[in-house]
Amino acid sequence: MTVRRHIASLRDLSVATRLLYVVEQVVAHAMLPLVCVLLVLRARKEPAHLRHLSHRIGCGPTGPRGAVWIYAASLGETRAASPLIRRLRAEGFTILLTHQSPAGLAEGARLFATDDGVTQCYVPLDLFWAVRLFLRRARPVALVVMEIELWPAMLFETVRKGIPAVMANGNLLERSIGNGRGVHHQIHKLYHLFSHIFTRTEAYRDRYVRIGVDPSRVTVVGDMKFDQWIDPVHLGLARKLRTGMVGAGRVLMIASSVEAEERFLVPMVARLLAADTGLRVLWAPRSPQRFQAVKDALAALGIPVALRSALGPDMEGVMPEAQVLVGDSTGEMNAYYPVADLVFVGASLVDHGGHNIIEPMALGRPVVMGPSTYGIDFMAEPARRAGAFESLPDATALETRIASLFADPPALAKMAAAAAAFSAGKTGAAQQTFAGLSALLPPCAKGASR
Repeated sequence: MTVRRHIASLRDLSVATRLLYVVEQVVAHAMLPLVCVLLVLRARKEPAHLRHLSHRIGCGPTGPRGAVWIYAASLGETRAASPLIRRLRAEGFTILLTHQSPAGLAEGARLFATDDGVTQCYVPLDLFWAVRLFLRRARPVALVVMEIELWPAMLFETVRKGIPAVMANGNLLERSIGNGRGVHHQIHKLYHLFSHIFTRTEAYRDRYVRIGVDPSRVTVVGDMKFDQWIDPVHLGLARKLRTGMVGAGRVLMIASSVEAEERFLVPMVARLLAADTGLRVLWAPRSPQRFQAVKDALAALGIPVALRSALGPDMEGVMPEAQVLVGDSTGEMNAYYPVADLVFVGASLVDHGGHNIIEPMALGRPVVMGPSTYGIDFMAEPARRAGAFESLPDATALETRIASLFADPPALAKMAAAAAAFSAGKTGAAQQTFAGLSALLPPCAKGASR
């Protein structure tokens, strides 16, 4: 069977879906002034949003023509894509890696700093002319979209060019399926434009099939986050950091917390520290905009706080007085997780669905969360059954459980062992995704150049 026959076609879409694309583009263009205002407002807290504006209209660097275009919007998606990128590079393919956020761009630059076969830029705005300009300049051989991103112009214009589009680490949530009618139903038709979807579990595969994706185009491969490379430098930094935490008998990490949770977490941390003089807390907020805010909120309660940035690039600083270290950096989570004895993962005390629990468990760290885990249930439920993870019904129950685990070292050690055992043997998703993607790539794409 030829590669061309595997490529999805716009002809597969209904007239209603194609009309919806036209309407969506009219609305997108009408909202462009508002988007510019929001970008300026966002840049007041994170100035990097206003850098490289030419990228947003399709004029960013594209590298050699014939690259595999990978869209990894955020830092987390960039990390998830990294094993597949390394596999593609090992086979000689060049990569055009695009992002939505400055954190994603920075993480990609860190991960592939020495690889001139990876070109990075911001993804163009989802306007048909910006995407067309980008495609005309880049001439990619395929598009790989990470996890859950669904942008009409990106998909329509790519497939219109006869370029195969693939979704990797597919993440279709149950609550996003809707009732199968109306605009929501037409939006789901965009999934039909993917030549193939590589997803995490059979439950995810069933959801794609339920919204009408051809079952032959959906493959369960597991989660590529298990394939992520752990930089030995980060492990060395973690050892230095733990040594620098003077008086730390136990370390709780608060990972990827969101602003709405801080009203629960700040007083919880204050009470835990007051009750346990040997406890230290490492707090890494999800958003860089919250680094200083978390520090200030803790300091206002009289809690001694230090910033990771004050420890120097090699984390050799000592914190004799600090009870809390705020991790005011990005891309260093694997230097933070090994420091902890127990990890709380955020976006779970409010109705956000929870953030990634794979990375801490892969490093043998047990995880506790609040009640909202719908975004990660595919992993949370089996981890709970394995004894590596617990979801608590509210902030009060969470605080009680954290205190009880630190008061019972054997129970905490049992959870840690369960986390390490749970993560073992779950690699291979990146290789399976690569194998499937390879069937859609022309052999001449290897080592392609202008």
